Amino acid sequence: MDTEAKLKNIRDALHELAQPLAAVTGMVDLLLLECDEENPMFEEVQMISDQLQKVLEIVTELRRLAREPLSGPKRIQAVPD
Repeated sequence: MDTEAKLKNIRDALHELAQPLAAVTGMVDLLLLECDEENPMFEEVQMISDQLQKVLEIVTELRRLAREPLSGPKRIQAVPD
């Protein structure tokens, strides 16, 4: 399998990964709308939301890298905390 085909497989896999992550993120966002800050689960649900956002940012960055031309050195941009 050539490099371009491998990159396409990676892009496809990242797309497949992003779909359920987006669905779960949407469900967690709905939970946050239903929960007020007095709810004992609010902090935990907020933490889940924050961590899901980080994972989605990583997937987005990997998808960007997989779309770039293969010439020259590549540098992964740090995902902000």
